[in-house]
Amino acid sequence: MKYLQKALGTAGLMITVSATSAWADYPERAIMIVVPFSAGGNTDNIARIAAEHLSRELGQPVVVENRGGGGGSIGAALVAKADPDGYTLLFGTTGTQDVNPNLRDVGYDPVTDFTAISAGVVSSVLIVAHPSVEADTLEELMALTATDAGTLMNFSSGGVGTVAHVAGELYNQKTGSQLLHIPYSGAGEALNDLVAGRAHVNLNNLPAFLPYIESGAVKAMAIAAENRSAILPDVPTTAEAGLDDFVMGSWYGLLGPAGLPQGVVDTLFAAMQTLDDRPEVIGRYKAIGLEPAPSESPAAFAAYMADQYRWWGEILDNPAFRE
Repeated sequence: MKYLQKALGTAGLMITVSATSAWADYPERAIMIVVPFSAGGNTDNIARIAAEHLSRELGQPVVVENRGGGGGSIGAALVAKADPDGYTLLFGTTGTQDVNPNLRDVGYDPVTDFTAISAGVVSSVLIVAHPSVEADTLEELMALTATDAGTLMNFSSGGVGTVAHVAGELYNQKTGSQLLHIPYSGAGEALNDLVAGRAHVNLNNLPAFLPYIESGAVKAMAIAAENRSAILPDVPTTAEAGLDDFVMGSWYGLLGPAGLPQGVVDTLFAAMQTLDDRPEVIGRYKAIGLEPAPSESPAAFAAYMADQYRWWGEILDNPAFRE
């Protein structure tokens, strides 16, 4: 029996080594990363910086293919059905893997139909207000919005079920406020009305606000993260400002179809790991209000994705977040 176990163990090792060596030369040609949104948007900008970095690290062209539509579900479904050979990948997001699948049938399972490789960027929600709002800190804002005066105030978002909408409703819930939700057809319109003073508060990912904070068009109150951002080091976290258990944001990361060979995963993960080691990459992300944040391991990223999917499912199980 011991001999048989040893023989089987040796055979298993040989199979594993053979499978790994079969992908030792990966990549041998150009890799396509599908961005499931239109060109020029936030996800596209983030993905193109990562793609250029991967191209340098891997020694092969890494091209971005924009396949927008369905809130990102069309491009994500395309990759879910692709051959698991490492040459068709997805730059997935909170929207494609967490929000959309919890709101509607997207044609794929956001966890089991993909192979997790690594996060690239995690962007935290920033709470901002128009300068006319009579509060300069989050503590003052919470005190104001929880009063009768707060019932006359609103928060804007790019639409029902978006990060900004969910964040605003959570703010109401946790602070006892009744800010009125004003949904727009896009985040740009919501931000324009905030800057114009027609909206009072907005809670969205940091990059959207950076130029307006620098110009004084909006006031930054707090960032919904465990740690302060190196980009806005003077802005406190929500916990520091007295709002506990309010950590929220969006992630952007590299995924492949389910069944991606381990050798391919390891190669891609190693290349993603150096995102925060390259000054030129760090500088380009910082210019758009972001910091690279590669995962500790593919397994850690997979666990994070599954946890986020569950968290969003619990949050979105609310009629307020559905059309």
